[in-house]
Amino acid sequence: MSDLGIFIDESGDVGSNSEFYLITMILHDQASSIEQQEQKLCYELDLLDVHPEEAVHSGPIVRKEDEWKDVDLEKRRKVFFKMFSFMRLSPISYKTFSVRKRECADRFALRGRLANELGSFLRDNLAFFQGFESVIVYYDNGQALVTDLINTVLCAYLTNVDVRKIAPSEYRLSQTADMVCTLELMREKSENGAGMSKSELIFFESRRRLSKVFLKTLKGLEFPKS
Repeated sequence: MSDLGIFIDESGDVGSNSEFYLITMILHDQASSIEQQEQKLCYELDLLDVHPEEAVHSGPIVRKEDEWKDVDLEKRRKVFFKMFSFMRLSPISYKTFSVRKRECADRFALRGRLANELGSFLRDNLAFFQGFESVIVYYDNGQALVTDLINTVLCAYLTNVDVRKIAPSEYRLSQTADMVCTLELMREKSENGAGMSKSELIFFESRRRLSKVFLKTLKGLEFPKS
């Protein structure tokens, strides 16, 4: 039996700075190599003057923030699409848990909602997870809520779990989880009337293009893949 890698990232916070809270799990059977896809991505990023060891953070690329604040739109789109192509061509699937925070009275209710959804997902797919010799969870310990869910809910349902603290720059699949969070947040905004920001609309050009080019393709990677 092979090992299952689970790469986790989140979008949002437990405070009032975001409307949605999302947690994404990238599922990768580690018997299926992604070396070829990683090499292709590193080569393409190098051509765009992006150092292969740099983490590609999707949100700042879209919103023109942080290290991307002085980078022109064309280059940001190219980098984003290269990362998206890497994700599309890799042997992975994903699951995102999304909560509209105004539906939860407080952070404890938010934690309970996410714990219930994660628990239900694990319970419904227990045979899949038990088909692996071990489950290796990769997370950067960015938020205490996610760390808590990993150490309680996930470890309660699955045996032989190895939880590893990582830096996102170490693993492309960690950056993939970040990209999925970014795109699934765009889906929530687009489908629930929350409204996309000006920078998001500029980057994706239109809701129609966002849906047709990115969200439709992404849906095909959702676990279980058809």
